[in-house]
Amino acid sequence: MTFTERYTWAGLALSVVTFVTYWTIVLTRALTDDRPLVEVAWQGPMLWCLLLGGGLYGAVMLLLWLRVRGEAHTDERDHEIERHASSTGGGITGLAVLAGLIMLALDAPQFWTATVLFVGSFLGSLASIGVSLATHRTGL
Repeated sequence: MTFTERYTWAGLALSVVTFVTYWTIVLTRALTDDRPLVEVAWQGPMLWCLLLGGGLYGAVMLLLWLRVRGEAHTDERDHEIERHASSTGGGITGLAVLAGLIMLALDAPQFWTATVLFVGSFLGSLASIGVSLATHRTGL
C-alpha cells in the first residue's frame, strides 16, 4: 500500500467519524431538548468537529510521513490518481458552494445554509476518496 493510499484511508476514517459525531450531537440535542433542528445550538459542535477532525488529519498525515522518511512518497501514478479524484470531488463541493451562495442570497436560515455546505463538502470529499481508493485498486 502506497503512502498516498494510506493517508487516503486515514482521511476516510476521520471524515466519517467527524461527520457522524457532528450529526450525533446535533440530533441528540434536538431530541433531548424537543426543539427543531434550526433552533439547536449547532455552531459549536460544527466548529469543534471541523477543528478536531482537521487537526487529527494533520497529525495522522505527519505520523505517516515520518514513518516513510527518506523514501519516495508518491510517483506519477499517485499524482494522476489524485488529479482524477480531485476533479470528481471538486464538482460536488462546487455545487454545494453554489447552493450555499444561493441560499445566502435568498436569506435562508443559517443552519440550513451551513448544513448544505457541510454535507456538500463531506460528500465531495467522500467522492474524491472513493475514486482515489478505487483507482488505487483497479488502476486508471
